[in-house]
Amino acid sequence: MTKYVVKRNGVKEKFDVSKIANAMHKAYLSVGEEISYKECLEQAKFITKDLLQNGSEISIEKIQDCVELYLMDTKKYETAKVYIKYREKQRLDRENPWNDNDERQDIILSKYLLDNENKKEFIKRVSIKRPALEKILRHKEAIFGGRNLYAIGREGNITGSNCYVTEDPQDNLESIYKVDYQIARTYSYGGGQGMNLSNIRPKGAKVNNSSNTTPGVIVFAEKYSHTTLNTQQDNRRGALMLVLNIDHPDIIDFVTTKLDLNKINGANISIALTDDFMNAVEKDDTWVMRFETPYELIEKKLKARLLLELIAYSAHTMGDPGIMFIDKMNDYHFLSEYEEVKFTATNPCGEQPLMAHGSCNLGSVNLNAFVKNPFLDDAYYDWERFDHVIEEMIYSLDDLLTLLGNRHALKEQRDHVKKYREVGLGVMGLADLALSMKLPYGSQEFLDFLDQLMSRMINQAARATALNAKEKGAFPAFDYDKISSSRFYKTVILPEVDELIKKYGMRNSRLLSIAPTGSISNILGVSGGVEPFFQISYTRRIISLFEEEKKITVWEKTPLAMAKALNITPEELPEWTKITSQNINFNDRANVQKVIQKYVDTAISSTFNIPNSATIQDVMDIYTTAWHKDLKGATVFRDRCAKIGILSGLNAETKDLNPGTPPKMHIEESWTNKLSGKKKEYVTHVIIENQEYKPEKMERELCPMCHSVLIKKQGCIQCSNDLCDYEKCSI
Repeated sequence: MTKYVVKRNGVKEKFDVSKIANAMHKAYLSVGEEISYKECLEQAKFITKDLLQNGSEISIEKIQDCVELYLMDTKKYETAKVYIKYREKQRLDRENPWNDNDERQDIILSKYLLDNENKKEFIKRVSIKRPALEKILRHKEAIFGGRNLYAIGREGNITGSNCYVTEDPQDNLESIYKVDYQIARTYSYGGGQGMNLSNIRPKGAKVNNSSNTTPGVIVFAEKYSHTTLNTQQDNRRGALMLVLNIDHPDIIDFVTTKLDLNKINGANISIALTDDFMNAVEKDDTWVMRFETPYELIEKKLKARLLLELIAYSAHTMGDPGIMFIDKMNDYHFLSEYEEVKFTATNPCGEQPLMAHGSCNLGSVNLNAFVKNPFLDDAYYDWERFDHVIEEMIYSLDDLLTLLGNRHALKEQRDHVKKYREVGLGVMGLADLALSMKLPYGSQEFLDFLDQLMSRMINQAARATALNAKEKGAFPAFDYDKISSSRFYKTVILPEVDELIKKYGMRNSRLLSIAPTGSISNILGVSGGVEPFFQISYTRRIISLFEEEKKITVWEKTPLAMAKALNITPEELPEWTKITSQNINFNDRANVQKVIQKYVDTAISSTFNIPNSATIQDVMDIYTTAWHKDLKGATVFRDRCAKIGILSGLNAETKDLNPGTPPKMHIEESWTNKLSGKKKEYVTHVIIENQEYKPEKMERELCPMCHSVLIKKQGCIQCSNDLCDYEKCSI
């Protein structure tokens, strides 16, 4: 007869004597008792022998009472004391979970609570009737993404997916306005959107309507931005990612558009860089931006390195655009061998390259939660518990796909979820783990540990999705031959996991995704995503009505806990513990992301924060280094860049002390009429002054003296060859 344990919430689970043995073994070890797990297992069998003879159900309280009695009868008083304390702590955690959260954490949590809901009720609600998940949440070992936390158990048309990618607008008004409707509809359900605009013909191209020529990509980008700003969500607005390919003729307009903060201020923008472009940069070759319509062929040419420098200048000045290495995104994931699967854009934060109408269903694991004896020389990682949490989160995220499957705004989104069943399990607390395990963030020993951790994470997630497929079936588009042939699969999946996938399939087509975890990592009190600490302490001013102004230093929780464990003040912490996103060496930072990206089938949302002193060349070096290290994208934000000063009002604390100099470039253009065969050639001189982009376009004319291209400069037509003195009046 199968025996069951009845938990405190009434849920029944199959009796497993090994769980009792594990708890006893940990209690023995904590007081220095030299006892093997095998001995503990024999003791657990002895303790429960009589219980198993009295019916098919045993209460968890009865089992624990019998363990306590056995320890006392065998005079293991210290071990009994530890076990009793453990039970009491568990009771307090159940009755008053997250009682160590501070005011900031509670304020952030409040936006996810139902009316009059407390923390205990919140955890109960979002654990979706999974007792194992409820325990994980109570112990702050993992948590769902923000949209899931908000949507579960809440009435109405509210999606549980943070973000989507819509279909790319095609080169006609019907498609452009259809996509506008789709993103507005998605925003109304609480989701964000991403799209690629590269199918839209460039500014000045002929069209078959009363306009004669098109206004180009920027006008429609602005339209989608306005839709994002004007579609209200609960206490926030929608999020939008606009992407343009590096070979689109409007790319320079797109790269520079956010130098003006009045433009496209409802969206993040990103440039899709190809391997061909990056190779052209390294070889200092010419790059061609090309677009063909039924009426004409449009080509624009300039040095690839100058174009990358312009991207770097814009990012150095305003923090936009970001870049994505689109070939790497399409080459390195489970579905890379599916002909119909092609990524052109990501969700607004960049961690999920998605097909049209794909969505990201997110959760994250708190890596720091599994460190035992933190900060001490005998600190170790609880791999067994880590494996269990990964498995449970994959099961739970898949359950959410079913539970909230009808909460997507569009039929295309609902159909896509059923076909591919994408989930994205990420991490948080990596910087905290570095302190807890005494492994300096970015060091070689840290990278070695991280490689082990991420390999274990992807394989445990893959194992879980295979076992889930055994019970519920694989995702409908599953094809073992295609998936097992992907470069990602062959690189990271272990033979024993491959056997399970080959036998049962995969329940989910995507598994790992590293989101920024801004709100949820704050709720759990750890660092976000895979970032270093942004800062480990900050100064807060306190002004009282009757007292003088005071300044206090507020420390992040883990550095403060480390100082307490080492019996020193936080200021006395060793220098290696004070690594932050502001002072870490870029290569160390990139190496961390390289190790993680190897095992992540989607992408990583992460920002390279650089000091105000960083140069445009530094930004370009970040891009080229990221590409060489096989990262899928890079976002750069420079401290006190012009964007901060403009938004906050220039003052001594925000003024950019290191503004960059924009590159000078001349773009050669050819516009070929396909009907008549006539070609017109131009040279556009790019001028950027006071963060304003001003192109000056003139018909291409060669210098009569040296045959170089003539350009307009300072009101005159001059030779572009600096060694030539030819000029003529432009009037």
